[in-house]
Amino acid sequence: MAENRFDPTPVILIVDDQPNDVRILQEAVGELAQVHVAHGGTMALEVARFCRPDVVLLDIEMPGMGGFELCRLIKADPKLCDAAIIFVTAHTRTENEILALDHGGIDFIQKPLSIPVARAHVRAHLNLRAEAKRLAYFDALTGLPNRMLLRDRAEQMLQKARRNGSRLALLLLDLDNFKGINDSLGHSTGDLILKEIGRRLSETSRNVDTVSRQGGDEFVILVTDIQRTETISDYVQRLLSVIALPMTIGGNRYDLSACIGISVFPDDGEDLEALYRQADAAMYQAKQEGRHRYRFVSHSIESNARARHLLERHLRSALESGVFEVFYQLRFDVRREQSCGMEALIRWRRENGELVSPAAFIPLAEETGLIVPIGKQVLHQACHDARTLLDLGRRLCVGVNISMVQFREESFLEMVQEALTATGLPPELLELEITEGVLARDIDQARGLLDALKQMGVRVAIDDFGTGYSSLSYLKKLPIDVLKIDQSFVRDMLTDQSDAAIIEAIVRMGQALGLELVAEGVECQAQAQKLLALGCELMQGFHYCRPMPFKQLCESLGITAIREHH
Repeated sequence: MAENRFDPTPVILIVDDQPNDVRILQEAVGELAQVHVAHGGTMALEVARFCRPDVVLLDIEMPGMGGFELCRLIKADPKLCDAAIIFVTAHTRTENEILALDHGGIDFIQKPLSIPVARAHVRAHLNLRAEAKRLAYFDALTGLPNRMLLRDRAEQMLQKARRNGSRLALLLLDLDNFKGINDSLGHSTGDLILKEIGRRLSETSRNVDTVSRQGGDEFVILVTDIQRTETISDYVQRLLSVIALPMTIGGNRYDLSACIGISVFPDDGEDLEALYRQADAAMYQAKQEGRHRYRFVSHSIESNARARHLLERHLRSALESGVFEVFYQLRFDVRREQSCGMEALIRWRRENGELVSPAAFIPLAEETGLIVPIGKQVLHQACHDARTLLDLGRRLCVGVNISMVQFREESFLEMVQEALTATGLPPELLELEITEGVLARDIDQARGLLDALKQMGVRVAIDDFGTGYSSLSYLKKLPIDVLKIDQSFVRDMLTDQSDAAIIEAIVRMGQALGLELVAEGVECQAQAQKLLALGCELMQGFHYCRPMPFKQLCESLGITAIREHH
């Protein structure tokens, strides 16, 4: 849940050229705030501009720039003028007090210093500053940052985005027909609705983002550290869904909706004003099209977001209607000249018969979590088909790819066991293919899961070996059966000596550890001969066969089978 609070840590600046007085003041206020020290006026200005103090404890008599002059300069600086300046002085003359007040000071602490007295003075002014900040920076109704704090946060976020070359988004949210609610039900009900909307928006947002109320029923959200623009549309959809949840106030139910306009830095503007203006135009466009909608300023981002959500809807529909198919690519033992296994590969066939490339939908399936039920379907079908082959006299181990999302799913081991139990496939005929990145993310968790798989009797293969976190240490620690040499090395091994050398090193490593080696992406006889010469006997690729449906696979193996669909 996002706190959306101004930095709560108060800051005190001590300005004094006497080390003993500085020590006493630090002891007095050290537990109340973050403390900075300066020993002269010029240094104090530099420190103040850096730390933006809430309270300045200022000596009057200092070499060079005196306390009165420093006070005048602080009060003349728009970014520092709100600081409470307390003079710490041995002077007791009335004219000095009047002069201090004229320059902007608000209190005095007399020397010689008393720690309890100094602490009490400073604590009182810190409390006043905290309340002043709350009134100045936060919306009185919702407790969210107001327009002033939004501007401050936006400046910081934009500076960071410029430095890092990253993006941020400004979301302008306006409730649909809120004026009608206010007019018909009264402002007290409207206020309760706005407070609830503010709470929901905050709970749906991250700590690093800023949810603010600008006035009326208008909210502005700053979203920072955006890696992909697609994530913005996901977040906006969640916001709209949360707002649309029924709301009960005073025993009455209210169903609300909102429209959101979205601008993105740097695509749509370089500063807050430009981003706000563009988001306002996009929000107005959304309102023109109806309720419960959002629009991007950028047409390219808009079209990408629409395409992505359309793809997600089609994915969900395909999952529900069971139109995902499993193709198989045989693995060959080249020395023995016979097939020795197969890899299950998902395919999505549209209504027009067109096959969609896995590269077009697997990343989205992983991001949305749909890969878990999709992967479960693939695993069950692969185990079922391998069992069918076994019943027909062909004992082939089937490899099934497991994504990071599946591997980290709490029910992962249960899913594997269910597939084996439901299909009756001997566990040694199932090989789960996991990439190096999945294992390297958390070695201890990976070891626990792989140990459990080995206890079941399931084989484990490292897929795309050599492209990620290749490490002898995890190969030694983890119960692995197979290394699959990535096709990127095989592709250029005949013309790139470094690829050939990498393959040879992987083969030697695998042999030393007693692991099976499979070369992926073998496309010609010359590659096969070279791999065989290097010591890799198991191969997979278009040179031997392309991925094919189960029926065609059976035909290629000389088997006639009736496939049961599940």
